Amino acid sequence: MKNNNSTWNDILKPVVVLTVICFVVSGLLGLTNSITAPIIEENARLAADAARIELLPEATDGFEMIEGVEMDGVTEVYKAKNGCGYTISAFGKGYGGAVNFMVAFDADGNIVNLKVLSHSETAGLGSKIENEEFLAPFRGTSEDLTIDDIDALSGATISSKAAVTAVNNARKAFNQYAKGVVVVELTFEEKLAALFGEGTSAAVLSTEYAHEDAKEFYTTDKGIVIATTAPGFGVQVMEEDVPVTVYTAMNEDGTVAGIYVDASGESGPGPAAAETAYTGLFAGVASADEVDVLAGSTYTSGAVKEAVNKAIAVYNAIK
Repeated sequence: MKNNNSTWNDILKPVVVLTVICFVVSGLLGLTNSITAPIIEENARLAADAARIELLPEATDGFEMIEGVEMDGVTEVYKAKNGCGYTISAFGKGYGGAVNFMVAFDADGNIVNLKVLSHSETAGLGSKIENEEFLAPFRGTSEDLTIDDIDALSGATISSKAAVTAVNNARKAFNQYAKGVVVVELTFEEKLAALFGEGTSAAVLSTEYAHEDAKEFYTTDKGIVIATTAPGFGVQVMEEDVPVTVYTAMNEDGTVAGIYVDASGESGPGPAAAETAYTGLFAGVASADEVDVLAGSTYTSGAVKEAVNKAIAVYNAIK
């Protein structure tokens, strides 16, 4: 009997007590969440209502929500009941996560005002996207923007790009839901075909070719696209196994028709090497050595050059 009591006190009782405590705590947390969640949701709604009125005060009759909005990077679209414009909530991917903006457009599609709703960017750096000096260049614009159209924050390129992405997402939503202009996104295969120019048939994954330095081969009616990889910033500095993948479209004479870069695993300014301002420099070259590395994106652009040279060597080996 003494042994049974000892087993209960030493082993079973603590387990039972801990189990009861866990159930009680879980129940209390669930109860607390059921009470606070509606309050948090209502406060967020009220804050968003106040932001709409602040950004578009001409909407004296209030707003109506556009139902059925399905667009990447866009959360809400509201139309002013008196027809003076729209407010659109959209986001871009920043250094610390989503950067959420609300953008107000007039009826013609000009940005009349905007503000940051929330973000997790670095204090003193990326957090400056909230400053008036940063937001001012966006106002009055009626076309998509690039990082070159605004005063990018020094030391906070990612945050600046997230802001541009959020605003451009909002504009895309305005064009579709206010103007009825639907932008058709190209498939990956169509993007590869576009490297050869308009009128090229969509690329098709090919099993006709093989080479140890090539990841994949795609064929079109105008030529072949070779996928190769090279270590970028993530691999060389952060020791993360995320190589840069480059899809190189080759002309019959062995020159490059164009390249498409997947630098999604890169951070910092590295992804700039995937933008058309840089990738366009490779069109027509017979060697990637003809293109300089990109200032501020040395590792990633160096990886792009290495991958393109691999593709050229592969093409010369299989043609």
